[in-house]
Amino acid sequence: MSVIKAIKAILGQGGAGHGFIKRLFGFSIGPIGGALIAFITIPLTTHFIVPEEYGKAGMFSLIQMLFVTFLYLGVDQAYTRDYHETANRLRLFQNALIVPFLFSMCLFTVICLNMNLVSQLVFGDPNDHLAVLLMAVMLLSMILERFILLSIRMEEKAFAYSVFSILIKLVILAATLVFVLMIRRDFLAVIYATTIGQMTGDLYLIIRYRRLLDFRGFHLDWPLIKRLLLFGLPIVVAASAATFLNSAGQLSLRTWSNFYELGIFTATLKISSVLSVIQTSFTNFWVPTAYRWHSEGKDIRYFQLVSDGLLLIMTLLFFGVLIFKQLIVFVLSPDYASTIYSIGFLCLQPVMYTISETTTLGIVFSRKSFLNIWVSVIALAPSLVLNSLLVPQFGAIGAACATGVAYLFFFCARSFFSSRNWTSFPLKRHYAVMVLLFAASCINAFALPFIVPLNLGMLMLTLAVQTGTIRRFSERFSLRKRTDRPTANL
Repeated sequence: MSVIKAIKAILGQGGAGHGFIKRLFGFSIGPIGGALIAFITIPLTTHFIVPEEYGKAGMFSLIQMLFVTFLYLGVDQAYTRDYHETANRLRLFQNALIVPFLFSMCLFTVICLNMNLVSQLVFGDPNDHLAVLLMAVMLLSMILERFILLSIRMEEKAFAYSVFSILIKLVILAATLVFVLMIRRDFLAVIYATTIGQMTGDLYLIIRYRRLLDFRGFHLDWPLIKRLLLFGLPIVVAASAATFLNSAGQLSLRTWSNFYELGIFTATLKISSVLSVIQTSFTNFWVPTAYRWHSEGKDIRYFQLVSDGLLLIMTLLFFGVLIFKQLIVFVLSPDYASTIYSIGFLCLQPVMYTISETTTLGIVFSRKSFLNIWVSVIALAPSLVLNSLLVPQFGAIGAACATGVAYLFFFCARSFFSSRNWTSFPLKRHYAVMVLLFAASCINAFALPFIVPLNLGMLMLTLAVQTGTIRRFSERFSLRKRTDRPTANL
């Protein structure tokens, strides 16, 4: 109860403040629940599937992500930007959906006509046609899923959003159990289980929100589509570059290393996704909230309060993973023991991305979406250079280091361009924490003695940098206890 009271004291519990907490909690249920289920699914998979096969399964998800990001054409971001400024939201939804879906149909046809080539490039074998076909089919359903989920998210229906996340993970867990225990124990078991879970979830969405897909009476609104594309196309370039940034490590390992190192890297990514739970929960909640606050003219101190608090939370979670990293081997299996040396670098990805969501608002508020292209280029450049230098010699650890450095540049670039287009807040504390987190990642890349005390020492140093934040929250909590009144109206 004291934790709940502290949160209420920080955010305020009257009126809008209570809604703030409720929405954040609602958006967090799905990712947290999904992560708990995934925490069962991942070791279940790695205990039965060797790293080489796990690496092939990772390539399936990677190529799918690359395709889907490009297929959105940035219209998904334009849809969220126009949502609160449009009276006829069904018309907006359907016009936003139509172009990416037709584009995905074209790609589906191209993939089906070139199955041998796609199979060879992705899996190293030209004969895995069924896996390629499943990938193509999922592209179609994931376009529908993306826009339906955006509609739910912009309506701030937090619990409905969370139910979907949990449903998919449950079905994937059940399917994985069936395949690895009764049918097969290779990369196809992971692909089949993932496909069954994803398609089941998408079918639920389509049936549950079929009113959004009722195109009777629909007509193309060309001026609206043009406006969406004008806003979205610069984003698709940036989003494609960002997706390539996320996948550069895996693509480099596929090019210059082997499926074993790729499997180790993929498994480490899965573990670092523990922090991605916070990233997903916060982003789903924060984007509509930030837009609403901006339209209401909220003072900059509210945005800074959220950013500083998030920095503190992500710091604690980051070091929590490092301090207990030896448990990773127990969770995955001895075959994946080397994941503990890459985990620090890969945890920088969700940490930097999540915090940057609070420092990049000037880009979206100013509608200068083209700046995201420069953000991605600035982050991608060191990633490509470091991957080409480190992966051939160091494998998964080299790819992880390149990813971590790239996301430090990503945070800096987002924050810089935002500050040029919006009333920003001081970030010296953020940059100091970044340096310490990267130093901790480097330390944990080696098999050093007394690594746990070293990590605890680094944690204390990082918290010392954030003394002001800790003091501010403590004072707000103390004031809340004395007055028994809300201290902020969020």
